[in-house]
Amino acid sequence: MQSALADSEESASGDETKSEGKYDTRAVEASYLAQAQDAQLALAEVAAATFSRFEAEDYTLDDEIGVGAFVEVDEDGEIRFFFLAPTGGGQTLDYLGCELTVITPDSRLYQELVGKKMGAEIENPALLVTGLE
Repeated sequence: MQSALADSEESASGDETKSEGKYDTRAVEASYLAQAQDAQLALAEVAAATFSRFEAEDYTLDDEIGVGAFVEVDEDGEIRFFFLAPTGGGQTLDYLGCELTVITPDSRLYQELVGKKMGAEIENPALLVTGLE
């Protein structure tokens, strides 16, 4: 990300994007891209720092779902997995041939799952909690 940001900053101020007329917006567009990449880099750095301090609890099948939980759900006969993370949501990974999605407190599904136990049902989307680690 740092390399991409450096490239964008160079594009925003380099000779290649020097305006060739009043309708030439390459430098402005490159500047917007650099600003967006800078913001994404800042978010990634915060997420990395958060995960470096994060220690997930050891959950048992009797516990309530909380941050750090690895949750298995049944959605209309299809098994899905979610990891409730403090940050870094939206990532999708392959886990045992199934899709594992990282969700964070900003997610409505995260908020729906927190505090639930094995066997709990969620209405929208229709999910049944079938596993917890």
